[in-house]
Amino acid sequence: MKKLTREEIAAILAEPNGPVKLVQMNIDLDSLFDNAAAMFKEEGAASALLIRLAAKKQYLIRISEDETIKEAARAALSSPAAKLRRNAARLLGAVKDEASESAIIAALEKEDQRFVRPSLILALGSIGSEKAAGYLKDYRVAPPADDTEQKHFNEETEALVTALRSFAPRTAHEFTGLKSAWTTELRAADMLSRQLAEELSDLGLESFDERRSSLKVTTADYPGLFEARCFSEVLFPIGSCEAIPSAIAKKAAPFIEKLMREAHTGEPPYRFRTENALSLPESVSRAELTRAVSAAVENASLVNAPSDYEVELRMEGSMKTARLYAKLTTFPDTRFSYREGSIPASMAPNVAASVLRFASEHLSVNARVIDPCCGSGTFLIERGLMSPCASLTGVDIAHKAIDIARRNTELAGVNAKYTVNDILRFECHRPYDELISNLPFGNRVGDHSSCERLYSGLLAKLPQLVKKGGVAILYTMEFTLLKRLIREHSGRLTLLSQARTEAGGLTPMIFILRVN
Repeated sequence: MKKLTREEIAAILAEPNGPVKLVQMNIDLDSLFDNAAAMFKEEGAASALLIRLAAKKQYLIRISEDETIKEAARAALSSPAAKLRRNAARLLGAVKDEASESAIIAALEKEDQRFVRPSLILALGSIGSEKAAGYLKDYRVAPPADDTEQKHFNEETEALVTALRSFAPRTAHEFTGLKSAWTTELRAADMLSRQLAEELSDLGLESFDERRSSLKVTTADYPGLFEARCFSEVLFPIGSCEAIPSAIAKKAAPFIEKLMREAHTGEPPYRFRTENALSLPESVSRAELTRAVSAAVENASLVNAPSDYEVELRMEGSMKTARLYAKLTTFPDTRFSYREGSIPASMAPNVAASVLRFASEHLSVNARVIDPCCGSGTFLIERGLMSPCASLTGVDIAHKAIDIARRNTELAGVNAKYTVNDILRFECHRPYDELISNLPFGNRVGDHSSCERLYSGLLAKLPQLVKKGGVAILYTMEFTLLKRLIREHSGRLTLLSQARTEAGGLTPMIFILRVN
C-alpha cells in the first residue's frame, strides 16, 4: 500500500479539507500516522490530521501511550497560533489526559480567542477529574462584547453545559423490548431492498412501503429484525415538517420520550444527540441549525448528550420537508461485530449479504467457494454465514488484508483458509463450485489499467478456477470493462443476471456468470 512522504502529506494538508482527504485515501495509514506524529512533535504541524486519525481506536491508543505527543500538545497550548491551541486541546481531550488538566486550565484562563475556549472547556469535561469539575462549576462565560461575538458566546456556553453534564450522575437505561407494535424503517443497499424483503419474509416478518433503499416493518419484536443481514440500520419514522427548530421539537420530543419510556428501564432523563443530514442551502449553517434543534428538543426528560447518547434524532430531506427519525443505540447490533478490521474500499457487510441473496438461486449448499480478491474477508464470511460450505478460500495480494481477514473470520466463527498470492498466478488442484469477488473498482484501489489486466486475466482463468456449470458472482464499478470482457469470452461464459446498486456514492454492478 502506498506510503506518502512528509512533503506529500504537507501539500495535501494545505488543500481544503486536507485531513479528511488523507484519511480517506488508499494509503498506508500506519505510515501516515507516524509521519503526522513526527510533524506535530517537531513542527506543530498536522494537528488536525492527528485528530482525524484519533477517531480510529488503534491510533487513539497510540496517541494516549506516546508521552512525547502529549507533551507536544501541552506545549502547543501556549502557541501563538490560535488554531493549533484549539487542536492541542482537542487532542488532549480525546485521550482524556488527566496530567494535562492544569495546563488546560491555565490556557483557558489566559485564552483571548473566543473560538478556542469551547475546545479547552470540552477537554476538561472529557478528562472528567474532580479538579476539572470544580473549576468548570465556577467558570462563567463572559458576555458577548457585541453582535460579532454572539456566535462564539453561544458555542462557549453550549460547551460548558456539555462539559458539566459529563460530571452529572449517569442514569442507565436498559432496553427491555417494545410493549406494542411500532413501525420501523430498515435501510438497505440501493436497488437491493427486494432482497431484504425476501429475507424478512423468510423470518416471518411482513414488509411494506418498499423503496429503492428502504422498506418498513411494523412489529413489536425489535430484536427479531436483527436476524436479517441485508440492512444497515433500523430507524423509527417520526414524521415530517419544516426544518424549524420549534416545529421539529414539537414532533420529535414526545415521540422519542414515548419510545424511550416504553422500551427501557428507569426514569428520564434520556440522553439524545441530533444528526443533521438535511440538504441545506449555503446560507444556512449546519452546525448552528443542529444546535438550535437540540436546544429546542431538550427538556426535563430529554438531555442533549452528543458524546454519550441513548437515542439519535435524525433529520433528512430539505429545509421545506425535514423527515425525522429516531434511532436507538441501547440495543446492541452485533450482526457484524466480527469486522474488527477493514481495509480501504472494503465491502459493507449488509451489501455483501444482499449481493449473495440476489444470487442465491445460483448458490448451493456445501459448495467449495473461492474469493480471488478477498480483502478483509467480508464477502467470504457472509457466504459462510449464509449456508454451509464445504470450503471457503480467500486469496489476496496484500499481506495486511489477509492478516485482517484471518482475524475477522476467527471472530465470525467461520471456517476459511487464506493465502497471499496474485490470483493470476494462483494454482488450484480442483476447480471450485463458486467464485465470489468484490473486484477492485479502479478509483479507490488501483487504476483502470491495473483493473484491465486483472479483469482480463481473471475471466480468462475462470474455467480453471470454477468447474463446468459453476458460477462467478462479481461486484464492480468497472462494469463497462467487465461487460466487454464477458462478450469476448461469450463462448466460455454465460451472463445469467446483472443488476446495478449503489455504494458510497458510486454505482457498482453485480454480474452472475456461469462457466460453460
